[in-house]
Amino acid sequence: MKKILMAAALASALALTACGSGGTTNATTAAAASGSSAETSETAQSGDQAASGEQIVLKYAAAEVPGTPEYEADLKFIEEIEEGSGGRIKIEFYHSSQLGNDKQVVMSAMGGGLDIVKSSAGNLMDYSTALAFTDLPGLFKSQPHVRASFDNQEIRDWVAEKIQSDIGMVPVNYDIDGGAARALFYNNKNGLAKVPDDMKGLKLRTTGSEIEIALFDQWGASSVPMNFNELYLALQQGTVDGMYGHPIGTYGNKLCEVTDYCTIIDISYIVSVQLMSQACIDKLGGEGSELYNLVMEAGKNLEVTKDELLNAELETILDEIAASGTEVYTPTEEELELWRASGEAIWGDYVGEGKDVPQDIVDKVMEIGNDF
Repeated sequence: MKKILMAAALASALALTACGSGGTTNATTAAAASGSSAETSETAQSGDQAASGEQIVLKYAAAEVPGTPEYEADLKFIEEIEEGSGGRIKIEFYHSSQLGNDKQVVMSAMGGGLDIVKSSAGNLMDYSTALAFTDLPGLFKSQPHVRASFDNQEIRDWVAEKIQSDIGMVPVNYDIDGGAARALFYNNKNGLAKVPDDMKGLKLRTTGSEIEIALFDQWGASSVPMNFNELYLALQQGTVDGMYGHPIGTYGNKLCEVTDYCTIIDISYIVSVQLMSQACIDKLGGEGSELYNLVMEAGKNLEVTKDELLNAELETILDEIAASGTEVYTPTEEELELWRASGEAIWGDYVGEGKDVPQDIVDKVMEIGNDF
């Protein structure tokens, strides 16, 4: 567990200031920011809210932007909870990083300023290594392999228990962002990158994940920590040369406008987790209460909805990327082996006793992979 003491100290401050860090601010957002201290002080009364039938307002913050499958799925998630509760729950949805990036909203939720937040595995690493295994390049064979791993109750329980132990929050669901493996999007004066050596000297945006940085080092690329909402301008100005992200999100956030090339290397996935704060649990009446179970069930249904919407989008996304002017390259099998080898080369630093990833979790995921 990293930086927890610092996170606890800063969380309340972030709840007040995060609305200025990205996205479009509206009246509701401003009210949420200015009222966060009052909301925190009301946490002790929140259990009474659930018991009395008084409407419960939950603040949900995520990076999803309108027009993407993830955003549409989130709207269905919200609708299911509000209708399922008979109006007892109202959700205020702060999308497009309106209240800050992943790390900021997690810190705010830890301090009681937000109720439900979403974070990628890489961004969560500052607070918990529970999802570090999902960052291992080459561990998963496909999107169905990732989903099957999180459908495994043993893995799901282990991740949930570790997150709750580390930061006191409860996972509501797990996403495979973009529904497909990550790809390289970049500008390169030498043209297409077909093998890892072609990435030498390029500056790649990173979340700050140690595993991601180690992978870039293997390629000979440098890492530049940067918030996602700063990436468009950074690519446009040459502050960074590229990024390692999933095709749907890259295209949906218009980053193909500022990148010339895309190489599909098919070795890593972005797993995200939706987290419920302790303040939210209290508002709903505690773990195991009717309203708590309603939110948890909606979260599990959200996994199915997102996967379906993403799979539909994936049927055409590479054609759309190519039509936008970004040249798409799929390496040969021999070239792909070089990319896979570059990923597996870093495992030893992160897997095993006393390291970020327990060997038994890796073994379990690989066992599940035998079916794919």
